Amino acid sequence: MYLPSLILIVICSNIASGAVRVQGQMSTLTMTSNFLRESKDLKEPAPFYEALAKALKKRKTEIDSICPPSDPVARRILEEYGAIFVATKKVTPPPVCMFSNEDEVTKFQGDAGSEVEVIGFDEVELQPEALKRLNKARKEAQKEGLDITPRDGAEAARRNYEDSVRLWNSRLEPALDYWLSKGRLTAEQVARLRSLPLRDQVGEVLELEKTGIYFSKDLSKSILYSIAAPGTSQHIAMLAFDVNEFNNPRVREIMAKHGWFQTVLSDLPHFTFLGLKEKDLPKNGLRSVEIKGQVFWIPNVPGVHPGLDK
Repeated sequence: MYLPSLILIVICSNIASGAVRVQGQMSTLTMTSNFLRESKDLKEPAPFYEALAKALKKRKTEIDSICPPSDPVARRILEEYGAIFVATKKVTPPPVCMFSNEDEVTKFQGDAGSEVEVIGFDEVELQPEALKRLNKARKEAQKEGLDITPRDGAEAARRNYEDSVRLWNSRLEPALDYWLSKGRLTAEQVARLRSLPLRDQVGEVLELEKTGIYFSKDLSKSILYSIAAPGTSQHIAMLAFDVNEFNNPRVREIMAKHGWFQTVLSDLPHFTFLGLKEKDLPKNGLRSVEIKGQVFWIPNVPGVHPGLDK
């Protein structure tokens, strides 16, 4: 009389076990899609997150480790600057969306490795593959009577954590003074913002920008289109190079041919090494946006830039 019950128990046990195995083996893609739905309340997954999941799987990394779902600031950074996370396997992307201190940056840069090239009077330091492809682009440009040179000297390439803090403050401080003078911020608010830990400060600034209190250099757009938040710059990853000749269409073509693309909206001199062919960028979760005749390849996440959605 107990045999049917025993069989049922065994069957249920096997089904449960299978369910556990399936759940345990759930693809990063599925988890990422769930993460995106929860965080953005979207009806369908974003192409960038699908491509990111595949890229991270190849690197044996999970999205939660680089960008926790509970951290909206890190997620915003990922959706603005995240193109480097789908770059060629020949380079090393950062292990996190936001570094917290100089020690973390120093360790990452040491692990990733770098090489130095003197261009003009400036030392340019990048990850080896990025520098190799930049040199190839320069040689091609020089054959045509052009050149590709660093903008703002050595700061055009590798930067450290303190560099990112200094540059952040170069936008933050004037903006605080301006909005205080206009009565949009009180002295108490300004003092509080200045006293916040950097990560919290970034979050507060991004929230204020939703109300039209912008912190970019010209105070007309998000600070993220003017300078990277501390610890988030692609220059820290040694995969970014600011180009003097960015206005020349042929220079941009040559850079793209060698895997260098503009990936940060409104930052015209800034090129990011992805090491991919331009035709393959859409399947790697990026979409093109043309602004003033220049093409930017940004993470394809619906709703992040509503005004740019077609």
